Amino acid sequence: MRRSRRNNVIRRAGFSLLELLTVLIIIGVLAGAVVLSYTGATETRTLHTHAERFMFTVELARQQSTLTNEIWGVRLRSDSYEFMRILDDDEWHVVAESPFQFTSVGTDYAIRSRLLGKSQSARSFASQKFVPDIAIYPSGEISPFEMTLTHLITQMERYVISDGIQRAVVSDEPYRPVAKTDES
Repeated sequence: MRRSRRNNVIRRAGFSLLELLTVLIIIGVLAGAVVLSYTGATETRTLHTHAERFMFTVELARQQSTLTNEIWGVRLRSDSYEFMRILDDDEWHVVAESPFQFTSVGTDYAIRSRLLGKSQSARSFASQKFVPDIAIYPSGEISPFEMTLTHLITQMERYVISDGIQRAVVSDEPYRPVAKTDES
């Protein structure tokens, strides 16, 4: 019996183990990149949402202060903030109504604040231990401030800045004073 040449050739069907592992590694790297970019986008969006919520609530409190002719304030803590107002007894009282109720930004975020310029803070109005950091006056003015909201894991930051007269804004950059120029 004669063997044909065709029977001596071993046919391979399918892929080798090396080819399969290479494809799996490529798929894993691409999936990891998608997950990382999606997670970062979610954290950025959440950080911006917290900053915008604070900004809009401050502006709403400014309007409420003007309408009711009351002095309002915002007390900031490391992970929360709350709105307050001075009532007829000349004492600061926490506002519990929505949207001014106590707001926590969660354990993944930190709040820092600083007053800008030579403004009076709300602390000058009462000698109590419960006083806000930012004062909102019935005239529509507000203590110029910069509130920094930081995501503790990624160290991303958003800033809510008010010059005291115009609307508060959310920014990716901290407040930088404009240098004065002498014109001759």
